[in-house]
Amino acid sequence: MNKSSVEKIGDEMAKDYPSFQEVQNVREKFKNISYQHWVNDDLFTWKWWFLLFLSIFPWIVWWKIVDKRRLPEILMFGLIMATFAFLLDNIGTDLMWWEYPDKLLQMIPPLLPADLTLVPCIVMLIYQWTKTWKSFLLVNFIVSLWSVYLGETFFIWLDLYKLLEWKLIYSVLFYNIGGTIARWLVLKTFSISKKAH
Repeated sequence: MNKSSVEKIGDEMAKDYPSFQEVQNVREKFKNISYQHWVNDDLFTWKWWFLLFLSIFPWIVWWKIVDKRRLPEILMFGLIMATFAFLLDNIGTDLMWWEYPDKLLQMIPPLLPADLTLVPCIVMLIYQWTKTWKSFLLVNFIVSLWSVYLGETFFIWLDLYKLLEWKLIYSVLFYNIGGTIARWLVLKTFSISKKAH
């Protein structure tokens, strides 16, 4: 292929695809529109206060009942699950699998109370209260069904969460696969740490 053919293909691609600067310009417009929506439609509404409550209250309850002797281990599990939830939420909103009409914070697209409060607080208690793989898998499965078909459905009913391409069963899979990976990582890490002492 000669140089002029390569240049011609490059010119055609430039016409078909937006440049990085064009993408940034659209993102800037979106940021401004999103901020205006948040200030005028979300901030200080009853849904905003509800999301704020859900961001704080579960941590207070969790702190009262967490086994503080195992705090590093339990927190590590919760952090891994929060990271999984936050990443999945960013991917899901970006790919338009679901959307959140109301947000606690305008600059964070995912549902912050779910990703960084509800999911980690619930799963950390599951981790704390189950001692064996069998009990963990069973309790995690039951709680995932409850969280998805009652919790997520409740958020849909409140119009805080709208499914577009996503199915609730996928969330059940996420909780179970994510929980299994997180528990394995924590147990493996603490096992290696104990052997090193």
